[in-house]
Amino acid sequence: MARQARTIIPGQAMHVMVRGNNRETLFFGDADRRIYLDWLREAAKQFGSAVHAFALMPNHVHLLMTPQNADSLAKTMQSLGRRYAQYFNQQQQRSGTIWEGRYRSSLIDPDYFLRCQRFIELNPVRSGFESSPQASTWTSFTSHIGGNAEPWLVDHQHFWSLGNTPFERQMRWAAFVKEGAPHWEDQQITEALVRSKPWISDSYAEKLFKDNPEQVLIRRRGRPKKLISTNSIA
Repeated sequence: MARQARTIIPGQAMHVMVRGNNRETLFFGDADRRIYLDWLREAAKQFGSAVHAFALMPNHVHLLMTPQNADSLAKTMQSLGRRYAQYFNQQQQRSGTIWEGRYRSSLIDPDYFLRCQRFIELNPVRSGFESSPQASTWTSFTSHIGGNAEPWLVDHQHFWSLGNTPFERQMRWAAFVKEGAPHWEDQQITEALVRSKPWISDSYAEKLFKDNPEQVLIRRRGRPKKLISTNSIA
């Protein structure tokens, strides 16, 4: 069966997920997580991908990235994946693949960007590993509220629109994340990611894919939920 073509547009944010083979553990300690982030930073810089957010879970990783070029995302993830797999196999004295197939990716509507970032930074809480986003050491949430920062992260223009000062942006982001997301929104993001389909509105699909907008949309039963523009939280 032919591989499904990914929808990648340079300059447009992508939600990316990689998972351990058979959902096995990828990180056995903080040293593993640190080296993964360091190599992510290096690969993203080398191949032209801006990293906005991350969540390192025991057996999978969520990333929010904007590729500069059509092949930036693929080269970033391939380089990182090979390097970490070699390290992991050496550490665990094993061989073979550690990844469950290719990485999943979903193009994100600019108006949905902050909602996707919230989804990623709430992943440890939603999965039951942490009681609050503040307790999640290995996500980008603390960087976005002025805590232990990962200075290489690139804040998206929609994050900058939250306020005129760092403090204002941090306070509004903390409040937005604390508000949480409705279940249907989490379901939409997850479905789009698992199927490597864009998470975009009908109007945005018509704008980007004038010839055939239907091919990138996920049709659901019943009346579609209406999303509010992220400008409404700024």
